[in-house]
Amino acid sequence: MLTTTIRKSAITVAALGAFGLGGAAIAGAADTPSKASPQRQALASDAAAKVKAAALAKVSGATVLRTEAGGPYGTAYHAHIKTAGGALEVVLVDSSFKATGVQDDRGPGGRGDHDGRGDHGGPGNETALTGDAKEKVEAAVLAEYSGAKIVRTETNGDSAAPYESHITTSAGKELEVLVSKDFKVVDAREHPARP
Repeated sequence: MLTTTIRKSAITVAALGAFGLGGAAIAGAADTPSKASPQRQALASDAAAKVKAAALAKVSGATVLRTEAGGPYGTAYHAHIKTAGGALEVVLVDSSFKATGVQDDRGPGGRGDHDGRGDHGGPGNETALTGDAKEKVEAAVLAEYSGAKIVRTETNGDSAAPYESHITTSAGKELEVLVSKDFKVVDAREHPARP
């Protein structure tokens, strides 16, 4: 009986030790940035210079704080900038070193976080629009909202409209404008004002 009790105690201690080591390994992994995650890597000097140039062409008068590979919506590169007015923003840059969008840099967990979803939520399968589709969507949006600033334009995964453009109107409202497959504005959702 005593031998059985000792054996059970030894097994319990061994199990608890294994859980402790496993938990420590998991905690250590969570604290260590993944080397497989490219969006946190600084760029080589030639790529960094091209991304910086693209960011400054998109947002004139800005200061580029850093450039990195990867980023929200599967973009090839991004640059963290400070605008002439002091706002922190992220410029998305494609593999051809063309700036495709600008969004607020809200830091970890916010709009400018690397997961690309931030405070506006929405499905993770939305991707930045480029080329002809981007131009047509933005033309439709600007025709409806004259004087607006387009923050980003992308595919839409949470309604029947296949496209969306996030804008700041001339009155300062933040809208997500939904655009149909034939490039007509069909709806707009207002986002709460930022603090």
